[in-house]
Amino acid sequence: MSHTANDMAGLRAAKKQLRSLVKQTLSQLPEDSINQQSVGATQALLSLPEYKRANRIGIYLSMPKSELSTRDIVTHAFAHDKQVFVPYLYSINAQDRSKPVSVMDMVSLHSKSDFEGLDRDAWGIPSVSENSIVGRERILDIPDTEDGGHERKSHNENGSTKTEKGRLDMIIMPGVAFDKGLARLGHGKGFYDVFLERYHFAKVAPMPFLASVGLALEAQLLPEDQSIPSGASDWQLDALVIGNGMTIRRRNSTG
Repeated sequence: MSHTANDMAGLRAAKKQLRSLVKQTLSQLPEDSINQQSVGATQALLSLPEYKRANRIGIYLSMPKSELSTRDIVTHAFAHDKQVFVPYLYSINAQDRSKPVSVMDMVSLHSKSDFEGLDRDAWGIPSVSENSIVGRERILDIPDTEDGGHERKSHNENGSTKTEKGRLDMIIMPGVAFDKGLARLGHGKGFYDVFLERYHFAKVAPMPFLASVGLALEAQLLPEDQSIPSGASDWQLDALVIGNGMTIRRRNSTG
């Protein structure tokens, strides 16, 4: 193995070890604690200037346990006439892979009732079904290629497509662990990092700044003297909202 390959293998191993340790801790958290922290984090996030001025929000839909709930954030967004986009996983034909790989797009929800009617997947996460994609706006909508391309298409209600420079004003992201330098450790699939890379690559003209915000239980925030093992493809957050109601920001963030 080359020096670079050794470095990558070491990075993957370090991430895997940290992910395992944090997940073990999360598995022991009482449900009451998660519910209480979800309330605190929701209140803090709703007060962020980035959220207040955002019209188009991408947000993860939470698992039944081991992470902060986003249900009340989604409900609040609809009540305040914001457009809500949620993860949708699908396969693409990658040029350097013999088999299709799974990637993530963000697709629109029509309403609160649409959100409440979503079926849950194998992990208990409310998920958009493949047969409901027609009629939903997609932020990337590049299903057959691995590059970002130069156009995005979304479906009208009648099923026809139109070219659109899809955008988000804010994306609210989950994670397994976070540090105070605003690095994030995901579940190991790279869905959010790849989405952000494709999103920024696909932009044709300058668009409003996309604020990336993480939500963390207190047990997911590493101590001051520890940091997330990170590589060049790992995106840092602009802000991190914690279950105790605190928010950590980038030093150059204007809010």
